Amino acid sequence: MRPRSVLLAVAAGLALADASVVTLALPQLLVDLHTTVEGVASVIGVYTVALALALIPIERATRRHGAPAVGAAGFVTFAVACIACAGADSLAVLLVARAVQAIGGAAALVATFSLLADGHDETGVAGAPAHAPQARTLWLGAAVLSAALGPALGGALTQAFSWPAIFIAQVPVAAAAALVCVRLPGPATAPPDPVATTPPAEPFDWRAATALGFVSAALSAVLFLLVLLLVAGWAVRPLAAAGTVTVVPAFALLAGWSGTRLGDARWRAAGGCVLVGFGTIALAYLPDARLWWTLAPQALAGFGMGLALPALGGELLPERDARDAARLLAIRHIGIAVALAVIAPITSARLDDATFKARERGVALVLDAKIDPARKLQLAPALLASVDTESPRRVLRQTIADNRAALKGAELADYDRLSVRADETLVEAVGQSFFAAFALTGLLALAGAGLLVRARPRAPGWAVGATVVGCAVLAWQVAEWHHLQPPAVTIADPCQKRSLPSTGGVTGFLQDKALEVLDNEACHYGSSREELVLALADDADARRFQREHGANPRSLGGLLGGLSG
Repeated sequence: MRPRSVLLAVAAGLALADASVVTLALPQLLVDLHTTVEGVASVIGVYTVALALALIPIERATRRHGAPAVGAAGFVTFAVACIACAGADSLAVLLVARAVQAIGGAAALVATFSLLADGHDETGVAGAPAHAPQARTLWLGAAVLSAALGPALGGALTQAFSWPAIFIAQVPVAAAAALVCVRLPGPATAPPDPVATTPPAEPFDWRAATALGFVSAALSAVLFLLVLLLVAGWAVRPLAAAGTVTVVPAFALLAGWSGTRLGDARWRAAGGCVLVGFGTIALAYLPDARLWWTLAPQALAGFGMGLALPALGGELLPERDARDAARLLAIRHIGIAVALAVIAPITSARLDDATFKARERGVALVLDAKIDPARKLQLAPALLASVDTESPRRVLRQTIADNRAALKGAELADYDRLSVRADETLVEAVGQSFFAAFALTGLLALAGAGLLVRARPRAPGWAVGATVVGCAVLAWQVAEWHHLQPPAVTIADPCQKRSLPSTGGVTGFLQDKALEVLDNEACHYGSSREELVLALADDADARRFQREHGANPRSLGGLLGGLSG
């Protein structure tokens, strides 16, 4: 393996592992570009769609113009588009640049596969065919290693600098690969007619192709959703999140090393899909915000990835030449794009609902807490605002810490209990918003396994064992999820009598009276007390309240302000 071949493989690996690199930037993009979950999903989705659509036409162009010329053009386009992505100041500009980047990436991938598979002598002239196992090892190794290093690279650059650094860092590698391609001469004669030289094609295995799309969709959900959950939901630093998600490619490498010893490719692919499915569904049942809960599900998904992808691409579905490689890459990226198109709206809608519930429960905790009313007036707005930030949990913790210093005694103890419950409530709400997406994509991977094993002989022992392990990990995760769920925050009926904080003094008396007024008005409107407080505090919530209850309660604000002092 000459150094230039390794460089080409690494550069192509960056294009192939784009999702794992760029995903770490998504939480920052969510805020910096003033977009939504669908918006940041489109940053990945546009790339995958454009790449999938460009692969087949570019493979045909490669046969006409030669891999060196197409590779040089592709790597240059990729590098220029990376610069444009780094300088984007709006989501629309970033998406256009991402589409161009994907076209360059498609050309780079097809050309690199052709150059590695065909081989070049020391002068760079095609015709000294590479050993197929060596070329395939380099191709697969670049893909897996780039997936392994991608999160770490993205996390380190995001934490040390900001999201544009992720794109800038790829420019030198792509430029160096373009220079290598430029120095390789094109074919001396017209390329041979593939119809005359290629053996008759085997019947296309649509079951294996569908399974490849399904398992690719599940794996993209693992990476995309888990990073958003860790960084944006749990306030994990990007580098720590990157280190956590490298469990997936690490176990994929382990499975790739041992997988060929397991026999039949169809059973290896099916077993891999089963492990990916159980691992993805297990991520829907994370009991709390400790990182180690993600490790076993990720290990399942990673090991399944290492079994399924090589068995599907290259064995059940041939990968003999650039045309085969382009088709397989297109199938994988179509699966990823479809998954993002489905899970992003689901996650966004559930996140909006979970955000409102978290704010409503936060109000309930603050109103019922036995702390000074003046402290509540300082704390409540900050608690509510933190939910809508880039990192709600980090902002919540900082807000709690800032208000803790002035408290002591019994009030401090009650405040600490409030702090713990507020944190638990926020973590639970964030987890609920990702539940459906993890479960859905996990079921897709299991469906892929079902397609592969239909009408097959009895499963080998290792496949049964893998299924048992997957079931055991999922069952353990679900059991712990139920066991460790925090007590639900009660949103009480305002029409029923309830206990009041009764903190004493004039301010305590006024607080109790204000809460009684809130209960009476909420009972009148048919809402909860907490929903009414949100409507009084925020214009958007006031409009929501008016749509649901037919009245605008903002006129009550002056009275409540006077009662609370």
